[in-house]
Amino acid sequence: MRKISIAIISRNTFLKASLMAIVNDLTRTRDDLTIGFSGHSSELSAADIIIAEILPGEIHLCNTSIKNRKQNSSVIILHSYDELPEKTRIVNCLKDVTFVPVKAVNIDSLREIIARALKKNEQPESKRAVDSASICANCPHKSLSPSQVVVAHGLMNGFDIGKISALHQISPKTVIYHKNQIMEKYGLNNHHDFFQFISVLKERG
Repeated sequence: MRKISIAIISRNTFLKASLMAIVNDLTRTRDDLTIGFSGHSSELSAADIIIAEILPGEIHLCNTSIKNRKQNSSVIILHSYDELPEKTRIVNCLKDVTFVPVKAVNIDSLREIIARALKKNEQPESKRAVDSASICANCPHKSLSPSQVVVAHGLMNGFDIGKISALHQISPKTVIYHKNQIMEKYGLNNHHDFFQFISVLKERG
């Protein structure tokens, strides 16, 4: 019996349950197939299929877990962008994945995308393994400047503009300037996106 390992990475419990239900429905008549689910990014290296939700700005960050994924694995990335950034601005490890607009996609389309990934896994193409150094070469990933790190770190710890300003002896205008620079650098369109991005940075440590 063949086993397919599927990693579903999302902070949205309802979305994860819905994706698992789609997979189970697609495979329920397959007696020759068992599906194993995981929900931790640390387990992506063993997954045959990865379905991961990314938050605003995350598309510009180095994604080590996906970069080191299993050879021939399929990757489906769920995103909330109205329009994806230009391909040249997306990090290299996300350039050969299937992007799905989670707010716009309908169930039938999502089901078809997952069905294709399952079919591909049963008849994987023979690919030469690509080393991490090659993937990372000329990658357009973005990183925070030292001043932006100071502001981001303060916000991660729940400090407001005034507190960050007083702690680092800089003006509130300077703090706001660096906050706005972070928003521009990572394509964050509003404060909701910005604070979601800050939570991503906090999770990454």
